[in-house]
Amino acid sequence: MSKLAVLMGAGLLFAAPAVAQTAPQAQPVQTNPTKSDVNKVVCERQDEIGSRLSSKKVCMTVQEWQEYRAEHRENVERWQQSAQARPSGD
Repeated sequence: MSKLAVLMGAGLLFAAPAVAQTAPQAQPVQTNPTKSDVNKVVCERQDEIGSRLSSKKVCMTVQEWQEYRAEHRENVERWQQSAQARPSGD
């Protein structure tokens, strides 16, 4: 019985990294860049969703990064509002 518990515990230990995947971490971009900084190209490495090993390098200007993040923030807020508007009695 204790061998079974040890094997099950070991199985959970090895499965944990696959379950514990997180969303890609982005590096912060300046919130109030000067005019010369707006056109500066910033590259970030983003993890591919669904793969622990694959990632890609994405390069955009500071202004493009700000627009990209604002668009995604608006999408998330819209999804959250639509989820709250649905009745939960289904």
